[in-house]
Amino acid sequence: MRQRVIRSCVLLLAVPPLAAAADAARREAVSFAPTRAVLVLIPGSEASQSLAAHRPAAIDAASTPEADLGRECANGEPQRPQAEKGLLFDIALRTWRLLLRPLAVSVHEELQKYAQVSGASASADFYRGGNSAPAAPLESRITCLRFTRFAEGAAGADEVALDFVAGVRLDTGRDAIRLRPLRLFISQGAAKSADGHYSVALAVRADAVWRDEFAGHQGEIFEHTAASESIDLKKGSYLKYYPSGGDSGARVPIVPVSFGADRSRDFGRAEFTVTVVELGTPPATLSMLADMLPDPDEKLTKLLISAATAGSKFQ
Repeated sequence: MRQRVIRSCVLLLAVPPLAAAADAARREAVSFAPTRAVLVLIPGSEASQSLAAHRPAAIDAASTPEADLGRECANGEPQRPQAEKGLLFDIALRTWRLLLRPLAVSVHEELQKYAQVSGASASADFYRGGNSAPAAPLESRITCLRFTRFAEGAAGADEVALDFVAGVRLDTGRDAIRLRPLRLFISQGAAKSADGHYSVALAVRADAVWRDEFAGHQGEIFEHTAASESIDLKKGSYLKYYPSGGDSGARVPIVPVSFGADRSRDFGRAEFTVTVVELGTPPATLSMLADMLPDPDEKLTKLLISAATAGSKFQ
């Protein structure tokens, strides 16, 4: 009986209300196949109740073979009559999660406002041309990159909300790029924050197209987190300068040079991308709700099918 009720609920949810009203006059009975296969994996501690459930009438529960079977499945473990309680709790839990899903979606959407990602890309010839000698040392034409995020000011004009400068010139040995954060300025976070604190991470990525003697290539050269900071904007704008000399920063791969490249002009085309992640502090209540509520990305249909499947165990 419970299985028929649950299946009816699933069908009603699957049919739009207007369509259901239009088809009321010609609704037909729905029949299901009379067969059902169930596989049950029996823990030793639940052997008695699992074997007793739906026991065929032809089997004598007090017989010696049945007792031997019970001992074999129990494997000496004490029996705990809790299987039905577990099934009831499982159905209640799935139903509860189903009812709470709209609230979970709202909480998830609100929580996303406390985390924002921004980014921008630009392409250029990385190396300076002017020397046609194949063995001439490489000279970087691009020495720094700057990422700026704007926000609308009080007068409607754009104001600089975040400004990041990093060095990308060739290292001394000219066998790597020395990626150095040089300056970070933030006056306004892109995300919300309950207390004005933010965690900020800035990553630099480089992609290029190049060719060797036999084939062309396209792909990522490097991706590296150039800086990560914990900042407090309650006290005003944040400004930090990073050391720029010696071994500061990180060594990352150079932009590949194509076979037979014309070095009389600028060469070594590459695309650089800066991605900034800003995480604000969410309210404690919002974080607690996000932990308690079900995952809003779980499909509603999956929950309905799971609930129906759990209910069928009582048949």
